[in-house]
Amino acid sequence: MTSRVLAAARPIFFTDGFEVASVDAIANAAGVSKKTIYVRFASKEDLFEAVIVRFIEENIPTIERVAAEEGSVFDRLHRIALAVLQVALSPEGIASRRIIVAEAVRFPAFARLFHDLGVARLLPLVERCLEDGNRTGEIAVDDIRLHSDIFVSIAVRGLVEKAELGLERPGLTHIKRETLKRSIDVFMAACRSGLPNSGKAVA
Repeated sequence: MTSRVLAAARPIFFTDGFEVASVDAIANAAGVSKKTIYVRFASKEDLFEAVIVRFIEENIPTIERVAAEEGSVFDRLHRIALAVLQVALSPEGIASRRIIVAEAVRFPAFARLFHDLGVARLLPLVERCLEDGNRTGEIAVDDIRLHSDIFVSIAVRGLVEKAELGLERPGLTHIKRETLKRSIDVFMAACRSGLPNSGKAVA
């Protein structure tokens, strides 16, 4: 029953937005009574939080699996960013962020939930990749945490924010893929700047 309610609520929230979406509409779509929903969820906010949790939990394992694959630092970072953008630039990914931003003042818990279950689990994946690169001598990064946050900012956040604002259409287009590669190239150049003979070309 809970899964059916969440499956019905998800497209309604993501299409109509949190404010417009009604528990009545969700109950009708799920084929249950409104009372049944409130037995399982304390409020509409609680129901939306459950939708967000399920959305994140459905997608995080793929990103974590990709991050665990072997390869160069560039290849691993590229795979992580691609996996994240596949989700974040999807219509549902953009819709969820728009709702969270729109409701941030009234419901700061939405943003905290999204951060703790999503972003906070992404950064350690990048950190592990950079730590491995330091260990193998492929890069030389002194502040792993800072560089991880910088990577997410230049490789992911910029593209997602443009789509969120409607400046670019959803989806991972060819232009976005090329922009991502160039961004990672710039990031890698900075990470290699501390290596001996860093002024020389790196294969």
